[in-house]
Amino acid sequence: MSRPKILIVDDSAAACLFIANALQQAGYGVNIAFDGHNALAKVLALRPQCLVLDVILPDVNGYTVCRQVRAADPQHTVPIILISTKNTALDRTYGLSQGADRYLSKPFTAEALLQTVWDVLPSHLRSAVPPPPLVPKPPAMTLASLIPRRRVDPTLFTTSNPFAGSMRMDQRTRQLYAAIDGLKTVDELSAVMGGGIKETVETLRTLFVQQRIEFCDKEGGIVDSHRLFSDTKVSS
Repeated sequence: MSRPKILIVDDSAAACLFIANALQQAGYGVNIAFDGHNALAKVLALRPQCLVLDVILPDVNGYTVCRQVRAADPQHTVPIILISTKNTALDRTYGLSQGADRYLSKPFTAEALLQTVWDVLPSHLRSAVPPPPLVPKPPAMTLASLIPRRRVDPTLFTTSNPFAGSMRMDQRTRQLYAAIDGLKTVDELSAVMGGGIKETVETLRTLFVQQRIEFCDKEGGIVDSHRLFSDTKVSS
């Protein structure tokens, strides 16, 4: 059986090279188009079994290409994977509504690309290529592993009392706030403060609700902690 043919549509040569290398190493046949008009011509001429289609192109955009391919393919025989740096929920919903099968946000890994192509590929074509390797899931993120970081000038604590708790609670909150250095995890701060992880998390919750702190992962990226607080995942 011949290799499944994938048409890559992206105006970035670097992106095309990355995607093409990943697909070719996995056993796929690859063709490339750098704009929408060329992509539509190659869809008709080459009859690819899947499109990896960038949203932002120099002529017609990827949404338009997607709609035109779907209009010519009412049986939905050609899977389309939209790729884009536009990664909001609205972007994803709109892209899928144009007829795409998947929406893959940039940047993505070769593993994510191969898994997505495998997922949309018709089953009768899968025997021509090996399945993508299993990628272990990262461990679940917990509050205990995150790093609190101050969001406001600490001098505010010397001029006002924004907390409504008792004097003991207020003092502990101030002490914990002073111990936050942007390096220690919640678990490490708990060890410094004593009193247990749950008490530390409750105090941090007060600071978080007051918008005094934010939470980062170990790479320094800001983490949306609302869900973590609601799930009360405080184990280390």
